[in-house]
Amino acid sequence: MNKTKTLVLVAHPHLADGSRVNARWARELQKHPESIEVRDLAAEIAANDGIIDADAWHAVLDSYDTIVFQFPVYWYSCPPVLRAWEDEVYTFGWSHGGERVLPGEPGRKMAGKKIAYAVSAGDAEEHYDEAGPVGFGVAQVLAPFHATANYLDATYVEKPWTLFGAEAGLSDEELDRNAEGYAEWVLSL
Repeated sequence: MNKTKTLVLVAHPHLADGSRVNARWARELQKHPESIEVRDLAAEIAANDGIIDADAWHAVLDSYDTIVFQFPVYWYSCPPVLRAWEDEVYTFGWSHGGERVLPGEPGRKMAGKKIAYAVSAGDAEEHYDEAGPVGFGVAQVLAPFHATANYLDATYVEKPWTLFGAEAGLSDEELDRNAEGYAEWVLSL
């Protein structure tokens, strides 16, 4: 197991040709190849003719103790590429089984791993508040991911890395500071 390296799975459908925030975050993380491996889910799946090879992803995930899922919030959830990836990769008999078994045994391969989330949102931060127009905070928006981590017997990192207002005049300097902070956060996990 690669205990010294963190796997960051970026789930942005346009990372190379349309993302400002997630692309900047990924570039910042790539400055730390000894500690962080960054994978572009959409690009890898597209390169495999749209097929999500569960066995190949199982081998990747088996190699890491810490996994960060990075994505822009889409309609208060994740982009479809991450949802499809979860459906294909979190398979019965690998990530979960019919009964509780010890971490590392068949059917519990995600047990004990640390799972964290880094999310960007075009909307303002005050909209991600119980008193805001949506009526939900970011923790509530990410609750299904927390539930999934719990079901997999993984350790869910309670406080995600966030960037709000990506479409509201975010300056390059603000984005750079946020990206540098994000890399420090990932390195600290």
